[in-house]
Amino acid sequence: MNEMTQSPVRFGQGESLVGMLTTPAGQGAAAVGCLMLNMGANHRVGPRRINVKLAHLLAARGVSSLRLDLGGVGDSDAADASSDLRTRAVQDLRAAMDLIENRLGIRQFVIVGMCSGAEHAMSAGAADTRVIGISMFDGFAFPERRTRWERTVRRALAAPVHPSFAGKALRWVKRRVLRIQTGNKPLPGFFTEESSPEATANWFAATMKQLAERKVAMQLLYSGSLHVCDYDRDQLGAFRHAPFAQSLQYEFMREVDHTVCTEKGQQLFLQSVGDWVAERCFGASTERRSASRAAAGAGRAMPTTLAAP
Repeated sequence: MNEMTQSPVRFGQGESLVGMLTTPAGQGAAAVGCLMLNMGANHRVGPRRINVKLAHLLAARGVSSLRLDLGGVGDSDAADASSDLRTRAVQDLRAAMDLIENRLGIRQFVIVGMCSGAEHAMSAGAADTRVIGISMFDGFAFPERRTRWERTVRRALAAPVHPSFAGKALRWVKRRVLRIQTGNKPLPGFFTEESSPEATANWFAATMKQLAERKVAMQLLYSGSLHVCDYDRDQLGAFRHAPFAQSLQYEFMREVDHTVCTEKGQQLFLQSVGDWVAERCFGASTERRSASRAAAGAGRAMPTTLAAP
């Protein structure tokens, strides 16, 4: 743990937000920081503590990071619900950037967003020019008919032997056939705002175009468990040919599941995201990246053990 310093922080309006600031020890820290936020309603540590492991990996490479709970999630107090969720998330992420800028003098940021965090990361990137890179895992997907058909067939063939099949089948019958309410309700003010597929696609295209015009680096990762198959950037659908899609990094991670349950899946995720974020934070200098990786012990496996929140 001597390669980094971890500091719990409160920030934002009324110090309602909570996060963990991780900074590398010694000199030569990157001039770009990294933000990690909630995946759905999960705590800031991320599924299987993946955000913690990524923060430690980045610190070993010289990158400072803040993993934060958005208002009303994890340890952060509920935010004012007078504004919509997207606006509140942008405000929280801007407050996180302000904190790091005031404490560390860092004025540029990469945001890592998983699942619902992808939308929040894109929104913050569009609203704040301090964001220079966004990594999204299992965010927006627009598979076309062939891809959806193959995904359905593959899932149907695999379902009977999956350990969770019996429980899921029973819940489906209760919900769709017997019309029994499960009792699971959305968090107040969270995940209750829905839009049509057309509106979602239009927003995605417009926001990605805006980010590309600002030359914000983009990484889009998709898990094999959620999307099953991919041959040619299938999750982008018709957007695969859009100008903004030509400069982004796209990766279908067949051996990674949506909540990075397996050790191998975590290794692959940390390798891909860790490398990509470090390269954004240190620029295009091969020498600087090589030096930072050597200092971190590039030959070692990615960390997958438990650590501080």
